[in-house]
Order: sequence, then C-alpha cells, then structure tokens
Amino acid sequence: MKHESNYLLNRRNIMLGIKAPEVKEPKGTIAKQSEKQKQRIKDAKPDKEKKVKWFKDRIAEMTGVCAECSGSTSKNNSRLAVMAIAHILAKRDNMFPSVATHPDNWIELCVTNGCHHKYDRSWEDAMTMKIWPLVVEKFKLIYPSIAHGERKHLPDVLRQEVL
Repeated sequence: MKHESNYLLNRRNIMLGIKAPEVKEPKGTIAKQSEKQKQRIKDAKPDKEKKVKWFKDRIAEMTGVCAECSGSTSKNNSRLAVMAIAHILAKRDNMFPSVATHPDNWIELCVTNGCHHKYDRSWEDAMTMKIWPLVVEKFKLIYPSIAHGERKHLPDVLRQEVL
C-alpha cells in the first residue's frame, strides 16, 4: 500500500473537484509609518510651524545686503533669502535647540560669495570675518536663553565673552 501525504491528497482532491481550494486570508501589510512615528510627527508639528514663522520674521527684518561683503542676499526671493539667514549658534537638536528660534540668533550673510559658508565652516574662520564684533554682541543677548545643558557646546572664543 502506497502512503500519500496529506498535501498530495488535498491537491488531488482539489484537481478532481472533490474539494474546494483553500482560500488563504491575505496577510496584513506593513504600515508605511508606525503609530509611534505618526505621534512623533504630530508632536513636532508645532515646532515646525514655529520655525517657519521664525524664518518669515527674519526675512521681514532683512536688509537685502550681506553683513560681511555687502553682496545681495536676495531678500525678495524667499527661497534664496532663507539661505542668507545664518544662525549665530547652530540650531541642530544636538547643539543649541533652546535658542534655535531666538530673535537675535541670526545674521544676514550671502550665499553667492560664500560668506554664510565661511561663517559656518569653523569658529576660527568666523573670528576672522569683519562681522565678528556683531556676532559677539548678538551672542551676549542670546546667552541667558541658552539651556544650561547646551552651554557645554559653546566654543571658548564665545565663552570668554560672557565669563
């Protein structure tokens, strides 16, 4: 006597029409975003709106002239004007988020002549720029608002200005 597996019996019965084929339920799809990620985005929305408003307010204050080289900062083109807004202290989450939207945490530097890039490249480069006294002046206004845990990120050249 020949022994057939259950699988083969089922297949033969389905092919002979004795048994209806099994309908498998479709497996669930993987969500594009987890519930945790959805909540994180929802919680961050007010911050994003605050940052957008901050940039719009700074554009309104712009002169259209680079503080370093007097080049154009394209004030009338909001996409280009945003690039001319250089944060005095980095706005990154791991640097100075407490003052990212402080009204004095910016300086108008052009992109076309590389002034914004030179300022952001290093503190040594920033110190050689003619805007350095203005940076120090604005830093002194910002300093009281910097969270204590973030003050460890301050460069020595600015730290010595307030101590």
